[in-house]
Parts: sequence; C-alpha cells; structure tokens
Amino acid sequence: MGSFTFGYSIAVINSPETIVENFINETVIQRTGVPILASHLRSYWSLIVAIFAIGGMIGGLSAGAWADFFGRKKGMLLNNAIGIAGSMLIGFSKMGSSFEMIIVGRVILGFNCGLTTCLTPMYLSEIAPANIRGALGVVHQLAITIGILMSQIFGFQEILGTKSLWPVLLGLPLAPCIIQLLMLPLCPESPRFLLITKHQETEARAALVTLRGKFDVDLDIEDMKSEQRMCQAEPKISIAQLIVKSSLRKQLVIGIVMQISQQSCGILAILYYSHSLFVSAGMLPNVATHAVSGIGAVMVVMTFISIPLMEYVGRRTLHLTGLMGMFVLSIVMTLALTLNGTVKGMQTVGAITVIFYVAAFSIGPGSIPWLIVAELFPQGSRAPAMSICTMINWLSNFINGFTFPYVQKGLDDLSFVPFTILLLLFWGFTYMYLPETKDKTIEQITDMFRQQQQEKQSKTDGVAKENSYLVGFKKM
Repeated sequence: MGSFTFGYSIAVINSPETIVENFINETVIQRTGVPILASHLRSYWSLIVAIFAIGGMIGGLSAGAWADFFGRKKGMLLNNAIGIAGSMLIGFSKMGSSFEMIIVGRVILGFNCGLTTCLTPMYLSEIAPANIRGALGVVHQLAITIGILMSQIFGFQEILGTKSLWPVLLGLPLAPCIIQLLMLPLCPESPRFLLITKHQETEARAALVTLRGKFDVDLDIEDMKSEQRMCQAEPKISIAQLIVKSSLRKQLVIGIVMQISQQSCGILAILYYSHSLFVSAGMLPNVATHAVSGIGAVMVVMTFISIPLMEYVGRRTLHLTGLMGMFVLSIVMTLALTLNGTVKGMQTVGAITVIFYVAAFSIGPGSIPWLIVAELFPQGSRAPAMSICTMINWLSNFINGFTFPYVQKGLDDLSFVPFTILLLLFWGFTYMYLPETKDKTIEQITDMFRQQQQEKQSKTDGVAKENSYLVGFKKM
C-alpha cells in the first residue's frame, strides 16, 4: 500500500492543475484584493509539483537509519502516521483557504514516500528467494503504476476532478495509509534483518517458516549465515564510510546512475505534465484528462508483463531494451511536436508515441533501478546504499519536475531533446558497467564485484611492479 501511495501522489497532481491554480489565484485575491501574477502562479504550481520530491529526498536519505533502527516492518508501520498527517493537511487546505497547506502537506507526504521507496524494495528483496527475487521486486513498481492509474481515473471531472472535490482527490492517500496500518501487522519481519542485523536466529527461522509455508528452511538459514559471516568480515558501515569505501564504489556509482536514469529519462515530463502536453498538442481539456488515464493503464499492463520477463530475460537486458526504446521514441516525440502545426495527423502520432514511451519505461527503467540497488550490496552496506540512491532518485525527481516547465517554455517543441541525449548516455553506461544479477544470490553478486576489484588491483600492482623495474634499470 505504501508503493500505491507513492504512485498515486506522483500522478494525482496532473489532472487538477487548472483547478488548483484557480484556487491559488482566488486565495491571493481574498488576501490582497488583486490577482496573482502569471509568473508567480507558474512558480507556485511548479513548487507544489516538485516540493513532493524535497520531502522524498529527506525521507530517502533517512531511510537507511530508519530501517536499521526500527526494522523493516515496524519502520513501514510508523511511516503510515506520517502519510496520514500529510494527506490530512492537503485534504483540509480548501477549508482553511490556504494553498500553503498543500505545499506543506506535499512535503510531508513526500517524506513518507521517500521512506517507502527505500523500505519496500529492501523488505521485498530480503524476504524473497533468489529465483523469484526479481519478479517479487517488480511488485513494488506494479503497486506504483496501479496508484498512478487510480489517481488518473479519480481525476476525471465525472468523479473527483471538480472544483468542489479536488481536496478529496489530493488527500486520498489517507486511505491506503490506514489500510496498511491495519494489514501490515499480519506480515512477518524480514528474516535477513532478524538474523544478520539483530542476530535473532529463532525469530528469523519463524519468519521464514511463515513466508515459505514449510518448516524446512535450513538452506535459507545457511545462505543468510554465509552472508552474516561476510558482513562480520566487512562490518556495517555508515553513509559517509560507504562514499569513501573503494571496494563498494563501483556498485554505488552503478546504483546512482540507475536512479538518475529512471528520473531523467523524460517520464516525469509525461507523468506531471502530460495533460498540458496533450492540450498544447490540440486536445480538448476533457479529452486530455481521459487520454492521461491511458498512460496509467499502459504502465500497469506493461509492468505485469515485465514480472515473468524479469526472471526469464534478466535485469540488464530489460533495462537496455527500455532505454533504447525510449531513446528512439523521444526522437519521434520531438518530430511529432515540431510538425504538429504543419503535418496532418501529428497529434495522433504524438499521443501514440507517449503510450509506447511509457511502455518502454515500464519494462525497464521503471522497476529495475529500485530492485538492482538492493541486489548489489551486502547486508552491512545495503541500508546506507539504499539511502544514498533513494536520495539521488528524489533529487533527480525534484530537478526534472521543477525545471521541465521552464525547459518546455524555452525549447518549446524541442523540449524532449535533452532527454534524447541523456537516454543515449544512460544506455552506454548500462551496457558497459551493469552486470546481470538474475538467479544470483546476494553472496554471489558480492563475490563477483570482489573478484573484479581484485583483478583490477592485480593489474595495478603488476603495472606498478613493472614500472619499478624500469626505474631500477634506468638507474643502473
């Protein structure tokens, strides 16, 4: 339910854009007697959209310490209280005649979702066996896409996208927070957290029995103990220690670039501003609102499809395929926007391109970055790594969400060109550096990186030794 809240909160701000802007203008008129300047209104709206990511950054950066202190399960339980507080502030903003309540509520809700985007993938990766870890990890993204779709449907003018009901539309994350608060106590704590972090083997074994539905969990326990021995040899580290630790630097850079690729691939321009993009392409506002829901439906369907593909094709191949598809489609999008006024049918081409763009995102960059970070790091460094990468994800979210209206105004029909360039760079990085983690245990993935580090060190030592011989020869 936390992932659902995240997806809903990202996309819900799209459809009621005009209604909320009118509310801001009316509020300013009540206070000052004069309408708000158009430039100030655009800045306020961009802030409402993007401030969600500021809360997300803070929540993401805090998530590792939060997860280790409270535990995965209890951490998610406590997080629901934060989501309830943010939702209520937004829901009562119209009654309080205060658009500032929307801004503060979005920050608090962002903090809630920042914790969620770290805690949920971490929990799922730790409870899943290796053979279904990828598929189960996609459940997080699937819940996000369902939240996006539901926010778009509820945003119809026939439902909650009206002048009187928009506070209910924006404050609806209250419901999934309450549901999760009631249902999560039925789930077990992460057995990896219990055994490796808390050293509670009996409790970990009981959690595994509940999760696997069988009493013979010795293989799982042995796998965790093997990782525990590895963690004891390489103890738990802080965020600062992780940043300077050379043996984990490659994994950290891969994790960071994966998160940036998810948020800087152009998908936020579609999720946050697709309604205005469709209107500028010639659609009527009501038609644009319904067209936006098609985006959410495609995301749900393609994420469902990616669940079996995750274990059959692999993370690396899916991510590369998604990035290349988006690269090609971003070029088509630019052509459709540029030729819209001169070539007949470009409006239809643009709308179809958006649908395929979202489909390409859903099979790769949509879900894999969340999963891959949890797989790349051992238990002792997983929490701080998830914190750093989640913070980077939200920072990218904020930068892209806040700047795109200005990019769109400055570049007009060429506003997707920056994404085209970035997608090509992301594809090249992924091709060169991201290993395949399908069907590998956390221990095997860690060993793979350790061997690469040792081979690199051996080559460096060999070059240094050769140079020392040359220096000695020259002295002779």
